[in-house]
Amino acid sequence: MIIVRTAKESDLDGVMSLAEQAFPGMTTLPPERAVLRSKLVNSAASIEKNITQPDDETYFLVMHDTEKDLIVGTAAIIACLGSKDEFYSYKLNKVTHSCKELDKKVTFEMLNLSNHFEGFSEVATLYLDQGYRKNGNGRLLAKTRYLFMAQFRDRFPESVMADLRGYFDEHGNSPFWDAVGSHFFEMSFADADLYGAVHGNQFIADLMPKQPIYVNMLPRSAQAVIGRPNDVGKPAMRMLEKEGFRWNGHVDIFDAAPSVDTKIDDIRSVRNSHLAELIGISEFDGDDQALIASSDIHSFKACATRISVEKGGVRLPRATIKALELELGDSVRYLLSNPESTS
Repeated sequence: MIIVRTAKESDLDGVMSLAEQAFPGMTTLPPERAVLRSKLVNSAASIEKNITQPDDETYFLVMHDTEKDLIVGTAAIIACLGSKDEFYSYKLNKVTHSCKELDKKVTFEMLNLSNHFEGFSEVATLYLDQGYRKNGNGRLLAKTRYLFMAQFRDRFPESVMADLRGYFDEHGNSPFWDAVGSHFFEMSFADADLYGAVHGNQFIADLMPKQPIYVNMLPRSAQAVIGRPNDVGKPAMRMLEKEGFRWNGHVDIFDAAPSVDTKIDDIRSVRNSHLAELIGISEFDGDDQALIASSDIHSFKACATRISVEKGGVRLPRATIKALELELGDSVRYLLSNPESTS
């Protein structure tokens, strides 16, 4: 069975294999064992914390093929950006200059360094092994983050953002990085991306120019990729948009990928998920399709399943109950595949 669960330190080898596939371009999943181990340890520690307000917690999830005992996907939620490190992005703004003498008005775009997303949560590290990009696995992996946020709502702030992967060519070169960042950091895009993942973002504050960047002075190749996700990231962008995320002109400082955001309570899957009691075993083929998650943060698991929704609670197949390690009377959070039917 395919399930999504909170990660354990013993998942390190599987996560490392996925990080090597994803590199370069995914800052939150660097192919460095020490960094990945730290992420898994931090996730376990975050789960154990008593939260009064969101801080530097990170919740790391893995997709597990239980039959083959393989880690085939990753996803994470960073509780509060900027708690320990400054979080930077560029804001794309329009500026108009006019000259009465020439009877001329010129409008152009500028990139301004911004800390706008500090205090937001971030849904990040969404990566799925290429062999498992089918059968709704990507949907399950992405939406489990929202079920987690809905279930443990007090662990997260008001707003959430997502940083897409930007465009880079088959050689791993980013046109935007080549035009901007490379002149100030004197390292390749992949090296800078990895350095930030391993050492944090202080080097950005130290070396990145604070002055606005005039877009029309950049090479056309760099201008063309501002706000453009990488081709492999377009399905992720569409999923985010369906959930209610919108691009408001913020882009990643390394590759100019779009950074999208919304209110957590406005996320479609958060809004349409429900908490219910498990009241029995379902043996029917005509039940609704749903994503289901356990409600205990210490044993959080989720999967796609059939579900029978009744007035007093829900019934689930025996295999689902076993996979999620549930017992009758437990509370579960579910999201119907066609939530409009209950809205």
